[in-house]
Amino acid sequence: MIIKSKKGDIKLPCLDVRIVDINDVKANNYNPNEVPKNNMELLEESILSNGFCFAVVTVFDPDLDKFIIVDGFHRYVIFKEYLKAEQIPIIVLDHDISKRMEATVQFNRARGVHQVELMGDLVQALVEQGVEDEEISRKLGMEVEEVYRLKQITGIAELFKNQKYSKAWEMTEVEADV
Repeated sequence: MIIKSKKGDIKLPCLDVRIVDINDVKANNYNPNEVPKNNMELLEESILSNGFCFAVVTVFDPDLDKFIIVDGFHRYVIFKEYLKAEQIPIIVLDHDISKRMEATVQFNRARGVHQVELMGDLVQALVEQGVEDEEISRKLGMEVEEVYRLKQITGIAELFKNQKYSKAWEMTEVEADV
């Protein structure tokens, strides 16, 4: 189903929830956020009190024959480790690796939760996949300067090999009012 908006059509994957075996779902290896133990306990309480309101967002990886988590890792952990559930509700997106990494950050940043060091690793992975700085900036909701800073955090000069640098400063003399 699609909803029309002034900015274009909006897909509604939230209406296509599947219940799958929890062992068919796997964490991604790039999610740049963490949740403190007390917040995990609060999430568990929320699920027990309010039900499971937000399905885990995934993509299907045919090589692994698993659903890889894009968003909802902590909900997955609660279901699997805390509640010992055998099944979990998921939504499956059709994204390649770059798009799903971008989606993970978009979901995290929309909630205001991410870690700088892990964001640097994510930016590094996107650069290594050939994604341009401006596209990373636009897709991850950050300024280009933030992308540059995150590239610096990774400490990898390789990330800057195609960077255009501005000309050096030029000194000019200024008369001082005395």
